[in-house]
Amino acid sequence: MSQPTRRARSLRAAWLVVALLAAGIVAALAYNDVSSAVTPDDKVYAERFLRETGHGDLIAQTPPADFGDQVRTVLGVQDAVLSIAPKNVGIPFNQPRELSDLYRTRAGLCYDRSRAIEKILTDLGFEIRHAAVYSTKNTGSWLKSLLTPKTPSHAVSEVKTERGWMVIDSNNRWIGLTRDGKPVDLAELQDGNISQMTWDPRLKEHMSPIFEAPFSYMFGLYSRHGRFYPPYTPVPDADWSQIPYNITG
Repeated sequence: MSQPTRRARSLRAAWLVVALLAAGIVAALAYNDVSSAVTPDDKVYAERFLRETGHGDLIAQTPPADFGDQVRTVLGVQDAVLSIAPKNVGIPFNQPRELSDLYRTRAGLCYDRSRAIEKILTDLGFEIRHAAVYSTKNTGSWLKSLLTPKTPSHAVSEVKTERGWMVIDSNNRWIGLTRDGKPVDLAELQDGNISQMTWDPRLKEHMSPIFEAPFSYMFGLYSRHGRFYPPYTPVPDADWSQIPYNITG
């Protein structure tokens, strides 16, 4: 057998191994994908969140085209979630954390509430994206922060408005909206011009402290450990349809 033939067979074998590994990785990621689709159960509880907190006028509305009405809706949904689940006690790992679960527990942390805000806004016709935020104050690197356990973190949402993307906090009644009606997204907060911004007077609380120091963020990532959503494996929880936002902005 000639040497080139042996080399060719070895090369084909190597490519086969690479292809199998790549297929395995893709399958694992797909199996652990976190869907942001609104289920029939979500619709039932989205209505309960809004009706029981005095925001029943938002139920079954069409997505408002006017920016002012969009802001009013976003503030209403945020208030509904924070009112239903005011206690800062996270839903335990390896358990469902959808709208019905947050409604029953009446408690949650940022990663529980942000999911609820996103589901209700999606049900109302808005385009949303989830963001995992990590402090880079002590690491100086987004990658180090992402890979370092117990790095200070936060989970928030962004909603697409008529004037652009706007961040929505999940612990405080605060959104990225300036007094002159400009929506602010995570990219602008990251630029570090916060001290020059004057916020809308309707915001009842301050922004999260994590935004007042250097931070990084990743769209579509719900957890690094994989224990928030089924199948509860060590593969990170992510909505892979949102990952491209990290490139396109």
